[in-house]
Amino acid sequence: MKGVLIAASICLSCAAAAAQGAQAPVADGTGTEVAGPNGEAIRLTRIDPDRDPIRIDGSLDEPIWQRLPAYGRFLVIEPDTLAEPSHETELMLAYDDRGLYVGARMKQPADTLIARLSGRDSREVVRDGLSVTLDTSGEGRYGYWFGVNLGDSLMDGTVLPERKFSSDWDGPWRGRSQETADGWTAELFIPWSVVSMPASGKVRRMGLYASRKVAYLDERWGWPALPDTQAKFMSELQPVEMEQVAPRQQYNIYPFLAVSDDRIDDRVLYRAGADFFWRPSTNFQMTATVNPDFGNVESDDVVVNLSATETFFPEKRLFFLEGQEIFFAHPRADTRGRGVGMSGLPYTMINTRRIGGKPHEPSFGPGVVVPDRELVTPTDLIGAVKTTGQFGRFRYGVLGAFEEDAKFDVIDNGQPRNLYQDGNDYGVARLLYEDSEGGAYRALGILSTAVVNKDTRDAFVHGLDWHYLVPSGSVKMDGQVMTSDISDIGRGYGGILDFELTYHQGLVQRIGFEYFDEDFDMNDLGFLERNDHYQVRSSLIWTRSRLGWARSNEFDVRGWYRENLSEDLMLRSGLMVADRLSLNDLSQITARAMWNPKVYDDLNSFGNGTYRVDRVIDFSVDWDSDPSKAWSFGVGAGYKEEFLRGPVYTAKGSVTWRPSDRFATILGVTYMDRDGWLLHQQDELMATFKAKQWMPKLSVDYFISARQQVRLSLQWVGIRANEDEFYRIPDRPGDLMEIAKPVGVGFRPDYSFSVSQYSVQARYRWEIAPLSDIFVVYTRQADLAAALGDDDYGDIWHNAWNDPLSDVLVFKIRYRLGS
Repeated sequence: MKGVLIAASICLSCAAAAAQGAQAPVADGTGTEVAGPNGEAIRLTRIDPDRDPIRIDGSLDEPIWQRLPAYGRFLVIEPDTLAEPSHETELMLAYDDRGLYVGARMKQPADTLIARLSGRDSREVVRDGLSVTLDTSGEGRYGYWFGVNLGDSLMDGTVLPERKFSSDWDGPWRGRSQETADGWTAELFIPWSVVSMPASGKVRRMGLYASRKVAYLDERWGWPALPDTQAKFMSELQPVEMEQVAPRQQYNIYPFLAVSDDRIDDRVLYRAGADFFWRPSTNFQMTATVNPDFGNVESDDVVVNLSATETFFPEKRLFFLEGQEIFFAHPRADTRGRGVGMSGLPYTMINTRRIGGKPHEPSFGPGVVVPDRELVTPTDLIGAVKTTGQFGRFRYGVLGAFEEDAKFDVIDNGQPRNLYQDGNDYGVARLLYEDSEGGAYRALGILSTAVVNKDTRDAFVHGLDWHYLVPSGSVKMDGQVMTSDISDIGRGYGGILDFELTYHQGLVQRIGFEYFDEDFDMNDLGFLERNDHYQVRSSLIWTRSRLGWARSNEFDVRGWYRENLSEDLMLRSGLMVADRLSLNDLSQITARAMWNPKVYDDLNSFGNGTYRVDRVIDFSVDWDSDPSKAWSFGVGAGYKEEFLRGPVYTAKGSVTWRPSDRFATILGVTYMDRDGWLLHQQDELMATFKAKQWMPKLSVDYFISARQQVRLSLQWVGIRANEDEFYRIPDRPGDLMEIAKPVGVGFRPDYSFSVSQYSVQARYRWEIAPLSDIFVVYTRQADLAAALGDDDYGDIWHNAWNDPLSDVLVFKIRYRLGS
């Protein structure tokens, strides 16, 4: 089976090379037919804010908007037909010492407008919107994007070469919209002080891109026309020039006060602190936080994980999201998957969820009982500081964070007692050299992390990364080699190397290699699924539009091979075929089929040996209706084989109801019926289970205005698992040995179990000013595993409801002060 992936990759490459098609043309970008990197730059209009004041209300009723030239020959980029759009779009641009003004007139029949309010950065909501991307580096090295939707819900984030968008950044800019008789209008004001820029002379050059979402057609129109199926993006933005754009020194202070009513411990906690932001020049900024409060305003998804592989949760805390992109040393650090296959887990040296996360599991000796709640309670932070900047072609970042000592309320030989463990100290340093001369992008970076703890261990990880994109954008390479030095393990080594080949518009192949030895470990601060392996994987994604009978089709073929280094055993291998078909009625069908041969598992015995699992076939199909309608639906079904024997049947459905722009209800339910679920029990004992699992999910959102939201969310996973067959892990890697159910001392009379995990949250949020909020949040969470007995699903739910891990009501206010 070692040749499965190699043969698949050769076949995919040959198919791609044989495919016919030319590189997509770059569309005209403006009303004066100026576009692309070889076109002349547009010199934007400088205005006097005292003589031509602009009020950001979305109406475009100020006289200056009537005098400015209108830019933009927008073309359809989703689907990637590059056709002329159905309605006219006019884009106006102006600037002054303070920032950039963007105005847009968008023609459209009034009865087709869709304005749906949402929280910030909700990109999945289908509604009319306008977004603007700025390459503030002027050289295709980094930038920002800003979006305002009809109804005034905002979106923003960062972008890195060539098309790596992130929603992690939030800035204090303004955007508004207004409906008109023949469509709608939008206004944006982007202060120069909120974005990073290199030092510049009299004339500053940037790249600019605008896109418009038309919800009732489910289309996106862009200027310049740069569809996702085209290799290049940042290096193809429309060049614009401005004179004497040099932000003045800016500082902000964000004091906050939080009051928490902990209903489990029956105590009220008060916390006050502040975040600080200082930008003395265009290319340097410093942020710091003192005594921060990071909890209980947004809950994570509910995930039941009984395997040995850790679950990854994305960062949601504003301090760590701000400027985070400089610390991403490889595209695999991105948590968003691409294509219609599997998204996978990130490979990153910096997972900031470790900072202020749950403490190391303590070992306090015999007679000390540590309640589960104490093991998942986040560790408080004393403070953190972060600096980012640029000098010439170098960008850099430094991050430091310091935790309080972790306190555990334990039972020591029958008596309650407080025990303590030293908190972690974290340090990160990053330096990146970038060059984009001649149309190519080249970068070389170093990244170092340190985690110091006198009670547990010290961990140091260093990495060297490199990146290259050819001038045409058809070949992209990203690599990183790393070494770790852990006080109780020693030194380890690892690395990843990825290639992306764009044969023509819509046809992309990716090939990846990775290697991590037995001693490499970066999980004290980073995230790595596992070490002790090498892996090769490849994918071919073919996207087509202009089908006539359908809007577009995305076909995805993937293959992979993984082997461990310590035993030379195949751990993972297989092929996957997936297809996503978008129909003319705006509905969508997605189908996936996967085949995996017999492989070995060296993780899920939890250190008790290696065993072989059987071949697995996996198939699923999903259908989703037009998301622009007031009612939309989704259904899906799947079949999978368990690792030894027995089927897994999955069924799911969802319904979304949006009777108005201000209200939305989403209900989804997934059901799984498993026969032969293989789980480790103790020592060398494994068992299979007949299990049924329900996973309902509900969210209700009401917006008093675009800045005030009331949200209720509920997620629950309920599992009833009955014991079936028992196995012993062999002394040497091989098949599991079926045995009779063990009885006697040290064994349970019944291994059947239940799991009930839920998260309930009611939240009110009022954005009283940019980046200034009032929160009132109630959160209740539980994760209860117990013997099954005669409990039905109602009993499982009530048992967990009466035994929560968290039950807290929080009031929090945060206000931005400064220039």
